[in-house]
Amino acid sequence: MIRCDVAPRSASTLDHIPVVIDRAEVCRYLGYPSSANPHPAAARIVEDVIAEARRTLRPRGAWALYDLAARDRRSLTIRPDVTVRGAISDFLGLADRVAVVVATAGAEIATRTEAARRSGDLVGALVWDAVGSHVAETAADALSYDIRRHLAPGDGLTLRYSPGYCGMDLDQQSTLFTLVSAETAGVTLHPTLIMDPIKSVSGLYGIGPVAEIEAHR
Repeated sequence: MIRCDVAPRSASTLDHIPVVIDRAEVCRYLGYPSSANPHPAAARIVEDVIAEARRTLRPRGAWALYDLAARDRRSLTIRPDVTVRGAISDFLGLADRVAVVVATAGAEIATRTEAARRSGDLVGALVWDAVGSHVAETAADALSYDIRRHLAPGDGLTLRYSPGYCGMDLDQQSTLFTLVSAETAGVTLHPTLIMDPIKSVSGLYGIGPVAEIEAHR
């Protein structure tokens, strides 16, 4: 992997993120409205997959925190010559630092999803896929909690802003991967900009004075 000559202010890899699975969130990823419950047969599959996922999944993640060299409405520049582009002012507000993150639910999700599909258990495959999406997000949340431990009392953290959403093109994924040691968390980026394992997320958290961050949020 090609890396830019950028030194983070601090960085960390979380190799043993707890597996946190909320049944209601899994159902939401499956498309159920909050007022609806799965059919009893489907509900049993959901419970079985969640129980197995709690035993077998290994979420991991890595983050790196940088000072900003410059910022405008559409970009953040990180020394010496790395620029992330997107709707920066809308999502990261008045942040003066940024934390780059990569988190994954792990490779086991794809194995379990494919095994269920090959056996004809299409509902089970869908549930494993939903669990993977949920666990990847909770792994990213765990990174945000870890980042907060390294901040000063007056600092605040924005919501996560990720490539492919809300004005940040997917090609910014390549830039983010030059800024964080994703391979230490077992995540790689294909030339197609798809992450491996597939149930992985990347993005930016802005950091700045807590009053300004909360007001912008």
